[in-house]
This record gives sequence, C-alpha cells and structure tokens, in this order.
Amino acid sequence: MESNEGNTSKNLKQGRMDKMNRATFRLFILPLLLVFCALFYYFGELVEWAAWDVLRSNFFYSVHDIHRLLFLAPIIYAGYMARVKGALIVTMVAFIVFLPRAFFISPYPDPLLRMLLFVIFAGVIGVLVGVIRNQSVRSQQLEAMVTTERDKLLKIVGGMADGVVITGPDYRIRFMNSKMVVAFGEGTGLTCYKHLHNLDAPCQQECHIPEVINNEEIGKWECSSPSGRTYEVVAAPYVDTDGTVCQLSIFRDITQRKYI
Repeated sequence: MESNEGNTSKNLKQGRMDKMNRATFRLFILPLLLVFCALFYYFGELVEWAAWDVLRSNFFYSVHDIHRLLFLAPIIYAGYMARVKGALIVTMVAFIVFLPRAFFISPYPDPLLRMLLFVIFAGVIGVLVGVIRNQSVRSQQLEAMVTTERDKLLKIVGGMADGVVITGPDYRIRFMNSKMVVAFGEGTGLTCYKHLHNLDAPCQQECHIPEVINNEEIGKWECSSPSGRTYEVVAAPYVDTDGTVCQLSIFRDITQRKYI
C-alpha cells in the first residue's frame, strides 16, 4: 500500500517537473527565433564588421524583402502561443529590428515603404493566427463543457428506475440506460426498430421520431415489445453533443397496470 502511494507521489512530481520543463522550453523559443532572425537579417553587415571573407555571399547584400520573410516564423508562433497580443508585440519588435537598415544601410529605393508594407502584411497574418487560435480554444472549451454536462445528465439518467433511450434522426440508438439494457439488451449503434421491435423497417404507425424531432414537441404513447410487455413512452427532443437533434424517450413498464 505504501509502495503504491510512493509511486503515485513520484509520478505526480515527475509530471509536474515535465510540465515545468516544457513551459520553460516554450518560453525561450520565441526569443531564440527573434535573435536568429535578426542575426540572419544583418548577417552581411556582421560579416563586413568581422571581416569573415569566407562567409561573404551576394545573397546577404541583395534586397532584404526576401530576408524579412524569415520573421514570419516568430510572428506566427507568437500568434499561436500568445494570441493576438503576442503577435502584435512581436510584429513591433520586428519593426524595430528593421528600422536601422531602412534608415541607414539599405542602398535600394523606398526601403522604408517596403519595410512598412511587410510589417503590415506580417502583422495581419499573426493577428489572424491569434484570432483563429482563440476561436479554436473557445470551441474546445465549449465542447468540453457540453460533454461534461452530457455526462452528468446521462449519469443521472443511468440511475433512473425507468428505461431511457436516445435515438438519432437516422433511427440509430445513441444511448441506453441500465434499465433499458436489462429489458431489451445492449443496442447502442443499432436501429431502434430492429432492436426494440425486431422489425426490418421503421414502424409505420407507432413511430413518433419524425414528429418529436422535426416538430420539436413532446410525445406520449404506448408500445408493446416482442416479449409481450407494454410500455408507456414519453419522448422529447434532445440536442446531442454534435448538435444533432435526437429523441430522448422514457419507457415505463405498465404491463401489470394495463392488465389488472
């Protein structure tokens, strides 16, 4: 017992350490990207200053519009990790990095204009990445909340004395509580008419699924099972986690009451 508790404690500590290490690693990625991009952007000047003739290349002295494209990496990364604010901050940092070349170094025409156009272009891309990321996170959070609420509901439903079944518009059973499974057997994924009534096609007169789902109204009727038992059914529309409008039905066994 003590050994198991010790292993659990070690695993929790190791998990926390791994999480902290990953967070620390991510913290340094953005600054390293910016430093690398800045060094690459001014590499020609660094070669001149250090007199590294072996590393001299005409590529580093050409129009720097191509070299600036490398800054898209930290801007997009910032938009993904730090959302819109992060993308804007890194775009401003890139703008500051570009200024010395635009004002004092570049021999090409309109260096400031070309630099400003790239900053606007890169900033828009970074902001779009941040917006999309925000929407994705909100969607995941909302989906998790819906799933949690559904699990709570199904947990309550699972303990009910009456049978409960959720059926989709395609007549396939999406959920059966334990009472329903005991009465009819496990049928999740099967069609309701086959599993509940042993038919090869939807019930012609007794089926109320289209009415309940399409008209969004509560229905109440009686039905008989192949075993000879009679059930009072109350059905209502139910929106599942994927947004599909389904039918939630409560089956109450009234066989004894019916024939007394």
